[in-house]
Amino acid sequence: MKYIVTLFILFLSLISCNDYSEQNEKSLKLAEKKEAVFKNISKKWLFIFPEAKPEVNKTIENWNEWEQFKRELQEKPKTSLLAFQLKVKTVSKKSDSLSLTVPESFNIPQVRSRLVTLNTKIKSLDTYIHLDEIPEKRVLKLITEINEEIKGVYTQWNEIIIKKAIPKEVGEDDMIRALDTTRLANKKFQEKVIEDEKNQQLEQKDSI
Repeated sequence: MKYIVTLFILFLSLISCNDYSEQNEKSLKLAEKKEAVFKNISKKWLFIFPEAKPEVNKTIENWNEWEQFKRELQEKPKTSLLAFQLKVKTVSKKSDSLSLTVPESFNIPQVRSRLVTLNTKIKSLDTYIHLDEIPEKRVLKLITEINEEIKGVYTQWNEIIIKKAIPKEVGEDDMIRALDTTRLANKKFQEKVIEDEKNQQLEQKDSI
């Protein structure tokens, strides 16, 4: 009987050892995979903010939301995958307010649209990098796309400055004023015609 009990205990020990060994192997493989993902993201993690025109820099120098966003994005995590996850979470929060706080000079639909698209890309990065199985290729692609969106924002700003710097044609202001005067006159004429028609209709009703 003791012999059977001993064999049974030995059997359970072997099973436990095998289970532990398998779990340990899985844990090691998962850790190695996460380390590989961390290294690849670390190599790719470089966000470029283009050189802008002096007028652009002057406009955005007091835009705190943009400066905080830029600073957070350019600070590269160095320790672990978790550090990247925390970084992206912080950047995602910072990017939420960008389209709502644009300086007045740049507050046009095209710029706001660019900033909303940039925010959407960062939200996607935040989602993918927090998955249990991180889709590495998608994450690396999003980093590239975010860089493209940042470049697009600066391009839009530069275009606004360039358009403002283009001198108006001689007499353009006079022409614009003349067109405005004509529009106003036409509007008043139309209002007078409508008013006269109403008066005529009232007179006709009174005469019946």
